[in-house]
Amino acid sequence: MTQEEKQPLIGNSEKENTTITINYESINNSIENGNEITIENGIDNPEGCTTPQASFNMINLLAGLGIMSIPYCFKIGGAIPSIVFLFILGFTARYTARLISKCIEKDKSINSLAIMGLRVFGKTGCTIISTFFIFDLFFSMMANLILVKDTLHLIFPVIPPYICLLIAYVCCVYLTWIKKLVTLSWVSLVGLLSMFALFLILVFNGIVTPNAPGSLLERQELNLWPESFLGFCTIIGIFEMGFSVHSVLPSIYISLKKRSNFKNVLNISFPWIIVFYLLFGLSGALMYGKGTLPQIIQNIHSTLNSKTMFLGTIISWIIIIVPTTKFALVMDPVAVAATEFIKHHFEKVNTERRSFFISLRTILTTFVLLASIVIPKFHSIIGIIGAALTSVTGLMFPILCYLRMYKDANRPLHYLLFAFVLVVSILGTIGAVSSLRN
Repeated sequence: MTQEEKQPLIGNSEKENTTITINYESINNSIENGNEITIENGIDNPEGCTTPQASFNMINLLAGLGIMSIPYCFKIGGAIPSIVFLFILGFTARYTARLISKCIEKDKSINSLAIMGLRVFGKTGCTIISTFFIFDLFFSMMANLILVKDTLHLIFPVIPPYICLLIAYVCCVYLTWIKKLVTLSWVSLVGLLSMFALFLILVFNGIVTPNAPGSLLERQELNLWPESFLGFCTIIGIFEMGFSVHSVLPSIYISLKKRSNFKNVLNISFPWIIVFYLLFGLSGALMYGKGTLPQIIQNIHSTLNSKTMFLGTIISWIIIIVPTTKFALVMDPVAVAATEFIKHHFEKVNTERRSFFISLRTILTTFVLLASIVIPKFHSIIGIIGAALTSVTGLMFPILCYLRMYKDANRPLHYLLFAFVLVVSILGTIGAVSSLRN
């Protein structure tokens, strides 16, 4: 392949038109020969996100509605293994996120996991990792859209489900038109505050409920150890999905005003979400004990009384807000990959135009809508696909890239880490399959 491709960076300002030139053939040959290539992509973005803004985006991505199942993990997986693996998987995910940033620091042409796969493993690696991370994000967008639709129909049962789906589509597609991740950071803050409000509602309900179940004043017996081996596998799969953010990391990294602060973003986001998961899981498990249901909202609704019934409505609206605020962030890497494909195969298309930006994201969101219509319960298998895809894109792939790009890396340590991640992936997939079957 001799043609040179111009790969644009993800700009946070319409004024920013910095480009880089990448010759894929020379990159592949350089990798095979062991030579180093430095491809500069310009200075940091002066109009980019600050560390707090990038942290809002990161935490909003991490704090998915899978948090509803964290108390259930404490029930089926036991309190001790749940706490231990929350910390282990959380800091493992944080470490592999840092490996991704180190790879980008070494080769500043990388603006997505697909380009990283191309840079390190050639066209085959690019194709494989692109397939994994695009499917991972596409399934996530489907789940968010369907969840908004289902919740809207729950609040307004007189509205047909397909109308609720269209309403969800309109809300989500509008947010994808926002070009600056700086602006999306404030949308993320809304989602983040909504998740925190959900935790406060859980605790408040536990305090005002005098008797078990559902009371923090009369706590339930808590399982210390797993109910079964499959229960243990299930919590690994859920926790694994709880730290799934790596496919979007290059976008967040490039969006930073000072990219040297990315480590601070990781140091803020991951410990914060680990503690949040821990508090949420323990509170729910202590309130409902062995009667904890797969979604803690089911328990909350079952214990609401005339004085606290309004909490059910608030919770429902929170469940609508959170996936809506996440949709645009999850869409961004998919749209970037689609833009690169179009630039490569359709050179006459001006991908810098605002109309192209809006049209592409509208078309992609429409594909998600159509998939949700054709297969309305497709989200039921996302746990299985997600457990496998998340392990590859978020845990295994960064380790392999780091070892390939940094010849002086501590290889025995990273081989051991890779083996651990592989075992976790297998156990998590077993748990997801078992959970779906049950």
